[in-house]
Amino acid sequence: MDYRVMELLQEIKTMIMGNQIQDKWMDINKASKYCDVSCATLRRNVKSNKLVASQVNGKMLFKKSELESWLNG
Repeated sequence: MDYRVMELLQEIKTMIMGNQIQDKWMDINKASKYCDVSCATLRRNVKSNKLVASQVNGKMLFKKSELESWLNG
């Protein structure tokens, strides 16, 4: 629940600042290529709660904004 509140606040901030939201979902393979890390690294960081992912029908999905936040520390 807290994560969703933070996500909504970030979207509101983006809208106020006049930026268009371009948040795409990526599967683990695309996310791995985007971040230039292995799929195992992504899974490990999700398991240790350092990275947020959605599990839909057994498929791990990542938001581009979450990946960027994770990469930037």
